[in-house]
Amino acid sequence: MIPNNYQIVCAGSALIDTIGYSKSQINIGDDVTGTIKTSIGGVAFNICKQLALSGLPNVELLTAIGNDTNGHAILDLCGQLGIITNNIYVCNNSETDSYLAIEDKKGLKAAIANVKNVEKFSERILKPLENGVVKKNQGLDSDLIIIDGNLSPATLSKIAKNKNLNNCDLRIASASTSKAIRLKPFLRLSNATIYCNKTEAEKLCGLKFKNTKQASSYLLKKGLGRAIVTDGAKSICDSSIDYEPISILPPKVKSIGHVTGAGDYFLACHIINGINQLTKEDALKKAAESTSKYVETEI
Repeated sequence: MIPNNYQIVCAGSALIDTIGYSKSQINIGDDVTGTIKTSIGGVAFNICKQLALSGLPNVELLTAIGNDTNGHAILDLCGQLGIITNNIYVCNNSETDSYLAIEDKKGLKAAIANVKNVEKFSERILKPLENGVVKKNQGLDSDLIIIDGNLSPATLSKIAKNKNLNNCDLRIASASTSKAIRLKPFLRLSNATIYCNKTEAEKLCGLKFKNTKQASSYLLKKGLGRAIVTDGAKSICDSSIDYEPISILPPKVKSIGHVTGAGDYFLACHIINGINQLTKEDALKKAAESTSKYVETEI
């Protein structure tokens, strides 16, 4: 049973996903048959959605959306899921952000993220958290803040320097390989956990790593409190300043049904497993198992 004394605030992107998927392999210039699906997504929203579906009652989304049909659809779905939206910033003169991806049987081929609202209004997105409008519980173990790497570099740096968040459990989601470098300010925080893949860790550190254990261990050497690094079908490693590195091999994926949002799903599942007081190794294993099933499910 999920405890109800956890308050989780997730700040970042909520947008409209359009995903094209083909069971065929796609090469440059190909025109193939497949499916196209439009739905609500974004790193922060995806994480909130899974947390809310797990039964957590105090999940709040901080984001920026347009005052348009898509923005209202996001608010409506959040309401249905029980996600708190009281402090979402609505941009009256802007369209809601969007994401376009092409996937095939081997995974993601290419994607374009139009997250202009999240980047332009990043400071406004975080303002309710910084000025106390979002009330935090007194119990340190009950306050968890998830930060999406889609926020602007300046805002991410400001968050990392905010001493009022020093006692919070900060979880940082790397949004993409191209944006991984934005997470550098968090490397000095012992209360922060970064979730990323090996390629993102390499971009963040400016180095090449042999495996996830080496990558996650190096992130700790930079001052980070905890690093959870994935590498596709290869080992996942959870390294922390509080315990020895934990490595597990994820289940083999039989066939790829879709991959967009898999990292967000993994992060949410891992957090839920921790709240349910699974051991560190079991939390990692169960999150990997759940994510493998997610990837196998057709769009």
